[in-house]
Amino acid sequence: MRTNICLAFMALFALVPFTGANAQYSLTVESSPAVGAGGTVYRFYVNSQDPSDKMSAVFGNDLAHLVISTPSNIFNSPMNASWNASGVNPAFLGFFPDLADDSYATIGLEGPAATSGLAGAADPSLVEDSALSPTISGYFGAGGTELNVNTLTGGSWYVLNTAANALPDANGRWLIAQITTAGSISGTMN
Repeated sequence: MRTNICLAFMALFALVPFTGANAQYSLTVESSPAVGAGGTVYRFYVNSQDPSDKMSAVFGNDLAHLVISTPSNIFNSPMNASWNASGVNPAFLGFFPDLADDSYATIGLEGPAATSGLAGAADPSLVEDSALSPTISGYFGAGGTELNVNTLTGGSWYVLNTAANALPDANGRWLIAQITTAGSISGTMN
């Protein structure tokens, strides 16, 4: 069973406005039971009103914190050594079903760019302050409990605007994160 939870309905998450000259964006969180890891899989989507809009980054810094709090840890499959969806290879899902529950950061991809079917897709890149504890890569790679990107340098996962996945999908949105946890989840995304 999939449940759509709009930002206004889910008071736990605040979305710092993604605003362009003429565009407003919103956040949708979809939840479903985890396949093999237990808990709930939460998928975070930014919704677009214009199919030509491009998503470049999810970020945090000292002025606009990126916070994800999951006191019961997040699930990370040992089969995905990456912080992003590039290690969620669909060819392995039959052998390792809990790989589908892996927690990762992304922009518009559910797996490796090479297997996405999008010509010109690119796996997201990462910049992060090494003073963060944990770092973004550490949180999504090792089953973190709290990510707080709040330093001057901060951190971000991003794609260039030339990447095919910078454009919204057929439903007019971008997947920006998948987080699986057995407990509560709250935070702020930019």
